[in-house]
Amino acid sequence: MSDTLSTDTELDPVEAPVLESFCTRLLTAAGLLEDHARTVSRNLVEAELRGISSHGVSRLRYYVDKIRSGGINTRPDMRVVREGHAYAVIDADNAPGAPAGVYAMDLCIGKARESGVGLVTVHGGNHFGYAAFYSRLALDHDMIGFTGCNTPAVVAVYGGSEPMLGTNPLSYAVPAGSAPPIIFDGATSTVARGKLVRALATGEPLGEGWALDSGGAPARTAEEALAGTLLAFGDYKGSAIAILVEVLSTLLSGAASSVDAGEIYADPTDPQRIGFFFGAIDISRFADLSEFKKRVDTLSETLRSSRRREGFCEIVLPGELEGRIEAEQTRRGISLAPDLRRELALLQQEFEIPDGADTASSAQTVDRRAGRGTFR
Repeated sequence: MSDTLSTDTELDPVEAPVLESFCTRLLTAAGLLEDHARTVSRNLVEAELRGISSHGVSRLRYYVDKIRSGGINTRPDMRVVREGHAYAVIDADNAPGAPAGVYAMDLCIGKARESGVGLVTVHGGNHFGYAAFYSRLALDHDMIGFTGCNTPAVVAVYGGSEPMLGTNPLSYAVPAGSAPPIIFDGATSTVARGKLVRALATGEPLGEGWALDSGGAPARTAEEALAGTLLAFGDYKGSAIAILVEVLSTLLSGAASSVDAGEIYADPTDPQRIGFFFGAIDISRFADLSEFKKRVDTLSETLRSSRRREGFCEIVLPGELEGRIEAEQTRRGISLAPDLRRELALLQQEFEIPDGADTASSAQTVDRRAGRGTFR
């Protein structure tokens, strides 16, 4: 495992603190406040640790371009504009998504501690990374956490063939006793759009039923899918859940609807103006906490021990696979693909991030003719 981003072997894993430090220094150099840069970096690296690379450090280029172009407010005045004992509405003032999300979830947890439940909505937000980053915050307080957000329209409503809804992810986290917590995080589309972006870069094939091309026919390549529209998971059921996320994220918060939201990829100068919602439930207000956790353990064991379907070697609950990946990558380091390392090298050169133990080492070189960084 490497303590620098640059190694003798491009695929040598990188320690999570090294990667997080590099991202923080890069985002600070791009213009973010250091504490905001640190929060965004934690979100990206945690996604990598849990195997959600579509929402990991590959997003750095898009974030940086949006910061430099004014699409993200680097000095936001995030404030509560409506509030009660158990609820609040926050104006994020076009802040980076992750700091706005943590601010809102912390407020939500505080209200749940006071009132038993808390619900906070946010408008004026930007891409907030992977959603379980926020729902998991409730676990430290023995609470159930949930969150969701809208995104620019890239998903057809059930029966339609043009983008009308966002991928509109939803996440929840439930604490347990001796069993792993139950943690779900998923887009309401069949796949997250970030997976298509990665597939375009890597040449990976598309799954069946992921997307339609611009003419409404099943997409065969990532390029066709990105020019067309994604499909909701589970047909009308996923579409219905995406509509609920849209309502909670936008109509309840005052944020831009998905069809009106700014793009993260196409125009870096355009603020996204998307919305988030966060919820927290103080379990101790509804049940004995230790008994609740025991029952979660029992539920988990009962589900895992049920009869398996043909072709399955085990039954895993939401968050278990990600938890295993996180434990393994915390131990051995995070694997970064060669093309991603080259992108990080370019960003390091672009922002003149000095070499050192917490960034890329002096072993890095840049092939200017090819316009890309390399590691040797």
